[in-house]
Amino acid sequence: MSTLQRNAHGLVERPRALTIALIAVLLTAGVFALPPNSFGQATVDDVSITSPVGPDAVDDTCFGPGVVGILTGTDTLSGRTVETETGFHFAGSLTLAYRIDLPDGSYILGSQTERLTFSGTDGHEVFGGTLLDKGTLYDANGVVIGNTMFNARFRWNILDGTIVAEIDDGRLTCP
Repeated sequence: MSTLQRNAHGLVERPRALTIALIAVLLTAGVFALPPNSFGQATVDDVSITSPVGPDAVDDTCFGPGVVGILTGTDTLSGRTVETETGFHFAGSLTLAYRIDLPDGSYILGSQTERLTFSGTDGHEVFGGTLLDKGTLYDANGVVIGNTMFNARFRWNILDGTIVAEIDDGRLTCP
């Protein structure tokens, strides 16, 4: 079982390695998806990948300091890739539908959608997106306690494999 944490803004953080792996998959798909005679044309592919998430321990800002819940859910990556002789582009979303069970029997049901874009050309990549996470917190009897919401945005400019500029900010609302 891995441990996911919410950052200071409440975002369920995916390991940076997962994000880098996603970029690598997108680049690999873009580079190797083209037959040699297709240069000069755009190759367009639709992508849809669904996978289970968890169980993962989550140290959640909204639940209080040190309160750890167990997150389970489903992740879905969907979007479109476009490959040309000058570069590769992806636009789509990564959606996490989840449940977090807490030690006192309370739980949260929610979803997190990240709108993603990625563009890559000879040694320069730009990866960015926006995120909206909405959840409803219930007590052990299923009575609504309140709602959570997190909004965020991020953008990475990558030059020759090195992040040269990074924006990452957000806002959390807890019950």
